[in-house]
Order: sequence, then C-alpha cells, then structure tokens
Amino acid sequence: MCLTAYHQGPIIRINPTEIHISDPDFYDTIYSHVPVNKEESFRYRLGNPGSMHSTPEKDLHQKRRASLASYFSRRQVLKFSPYIQSCMDKLCHRLNNEYKGTSKVVSLDDAFAAFTADIITYYAFARSYDFLSYPDSESPFIRAIEGLSDSMQILAYLPWLIPMIESLPKFLSSALQPAIVPFTEYRDEIKTQIRKTINAQKGDSCKDLEHDADENIKHDTVFKEILKSNLPPEELTLSRLQDEAVIIVTAGIGPTKTTMTIACFHVLNNPAIYGRLCQELTNAFPDPTSQPTLPELEKLPYLTAVIQESLRFSYGASQRLPRIFDSAIEYGSYTIPRGVPVSQTCYIQHHDERIFPCSQSFIPDRWLSDHTKTPNHDDSPSLSHYLVSFCKGSRSCIGINLAHAELYIGLATVFRKVRMELFDTQRDAVDMAADHMVQVPKAGTKGVRVLVK
Repeated sequence: MCLTAYHQGPIIRINPTEIHISDPDFYDTIYSHVPVNKEESFRYRLGNPGSMHSTPEKDLHQKRRASLASYFSRRQVLKFSPYIQSCMDKLCHRLNNEYKGTSKVVSLDDAFAAFTADIITYYAFARSYDFLSYPDSESPFIRAIEGLSDSMQILAYLPWLIPMIESLPKFLSSALQPAIVPFTEYRDEIKTQIRKTINAQKGDSCKDLEHDADENIKHDTVFKEILKSNLPPEELTLSRLQDEAVIIVTAGIGPTKTTMTIACFHVLNNPAIYGRLCQELTNAFPDPTSQPTLPELEKLPYLTAVIQESLRFSYGASQRLPRIFDSAIEYGSYTIPRGVPVSQTCYIQHHDERIFPCSQSFIPDRWLSDHTKTPNHDDSPSLSHYLVSFCKGSRSCIGINLAHAELYIGLATVFRKVRMELFDTQRDAVDMAADHMVQVPKAGTKGVRVLVK
C-alpha cells in the first residue's frame, strides 16, 4: 500500500529493474490477451515452480493453461453449480440448527473456508473432505492453507527451502522451520490425491483408492482432464501435477472466502444495505426453500452490486504482477524498453478516487448505474471495466467463473436463509493491513464473527 505514497506521478521506477504505473486506463495495455513473460523469480515465489501460475515462459504457460481452460469454463461451472448449492445449504442448515438463538459465536472466516474448500477439492479430485461437518468448520488442512501467507514471504527469497525441508525427517523439519511445516504437510496431502488420480486413470486399483472413491461422482475432475490432455509426458509427472494442484486448491479457497467475509461484514454492519439486499432476495424468491439457478441470481441488480463492491475490497493477488514484453511499449512520452518488467497494482486501482469516489466506503449503489468519467475519457467504459480482482489478460485468474458462482450462490443463500448479526467485529478484521502476496488483515484480529438470530 505504501506504493501510493511513492506515486508523485503516474509512472515510477519501483526498483532498479521494474517500472510501476498507476493509471487505470493503461491497465489493459499491460494485462492484455497477448501472451507475455514473467520474471524468473516468480517461478519459485509460491513454492510450486511447476504450476501454470508460476510459469514465467509465455509459451509454456499458454500450453499449461490450455489444458485447464475448458474445465473452468462457464459451461462446466453451470453444470457443477448444484453441488455448490448443496454445500451452502449444508452450511445454512448447520447455522440454523446448531447456532440459531444461542450464544455460540460463528467464525465466518472458518465457515466460508470450509465451504470453498469442500467445493474446490471435490471439483479437482472428486473427493469431498466434508470440512463443513467439522466442529466449528475448523480443520488442520485449512489451517495449513491459511498459514501459507506467512510462508510465501519466506519462499519468495529462499526457493531452495521447501525441497530441503521436505528431504528432512519430520521431527527435524518441525524444529528447524515450524512456519513451513504446515505447508509441506499440505503438499503431502495434495500429492496423495494426485497419485490416486493418476492410478485411477491408469486403471490401477488399491485399497486406499477404493476407500476414497465416491461412487456417485457425476463429473470429470480437473486432473482427469489434464491427464487426458495433449500435454507431453514430462508435463504429467507427479511432482509437476502436485505443484499445479497446490496452486489450484489454494487459490480456490482463500480469495473467495475473503470476498465472502468482506461482503458479510459490510452488509451486516450497515442496516440499510442489509435490509435492501434481503428484500431483493425475498421478492425474487418468496419461498426460502426454493433453489434459484445461477443465471437467475446473476440478474438480481443489488446482489450483483454487493458482490462487485465486495470484490473491489478483495484484491486477489495483492502483490505487484510484473509483465515482460518482447517489444518496447509507449506510455505517454515514455518508452519502456523490451524486457523491462512493468506492473500495476489492484489495490491502487480499486482505490483510485477518480474512478471510485469515497473509495474506502462500501457503496454498492455505485455499481447500479455502472458508469464513470475518467481523466482520459468523457465517454468512459463501464465501472466494471476497472474492477481487476481477478487480474486481466492472458494470465488472468482461470477460476473466475467458479468464484463468481460461489459468490452468487453462497451470498444469496446465506442472506436468504440465515439471520445474523456481528459479534465483536470491527472493520480492521477485513481491511487489508499487509501484503503477503494476498491481503492480510491487522495482526491479532479474530476475523468476522457473528451470532445467528
């Protein structure tokens, strides 16, 4: 966030080799659909160098992305949406039956993490861990993922650390680097699931595979699709797919959970917004037991406005995302030479007062007209054009359709079926206080907590 203070103008050199620009109308130039490279250092930043997300080379990145793209399409997500609905129905049932009218406090961070975790693990592996049935929706698996934000800061500069830790006996690795241990245990669990998927694809049978199999699976999984793709054998190794899976599962849990908790805090913290949203949902679906489809939910203007404003406060990858171009690019009177990393930042864009006046205030109404005037355009694009929580271009978030489905189905269902009020929760529980590659709230906050009425 300190980048804002450095920007006395729209373009600065943020370090000896990288240019940073703060100009909402230039974002589409940097993050276009033209394939571009990333810095080599990003290969190791998340500790999973074989994943699509960590791939610096544009050609290899495009091949890896192509093997996944069809499975994260809107068509596939629409087919999968009944499962998303069933997960949220299960959560709402627990809230109403175990917490309603009691003094038991619900952590929405834990509840929504369990919700998104059950969805992405089933989507990826056709295995439900049933985190939603855990006491208070807590699980060591999710705790390990949440601990990644601390590990990421270490891994960015010590890429050799994970291989070294994984090669040691567990008692020794725990003593030497306890902050990394949850991450390595998480990777071990993911490796187990990838191995089972590979064995199943080969037609192998084993007791643990038979034990974990869901006989009622009605969808192909992400990794079945990868194994059936045209990728060469070196792209289908256990270690490479493990890297891919860790990123898919991690990205499938945290950002959407964060957006949902942000939405619930601001809605519950503002009675006018809360009442208006609940009224729209009640008018659209008078019977709370009805199951509206995703396309039906997407037509609700105020629900959509609440989701968009929540995404504006949820920055996806909060870090800078430099891109490297094969030829020079022009920015005003400046020429940025080929090969020079250039970036923009989601946080700065989403709090540009020229685009989003009163940017620190949660105002869903700003999205209902969905237009604005920018310094460079009298007849500007829609406001949605400047929403970049999922980034844009050839390296944008591949899971955007799944995330949107979870947000629409999840928030519509919880606000239609459950009545909640905040419990001892202040805004610092959701505001970004630090950048650990993902946004992190103020240290010591306990997240968004509620009572069910």
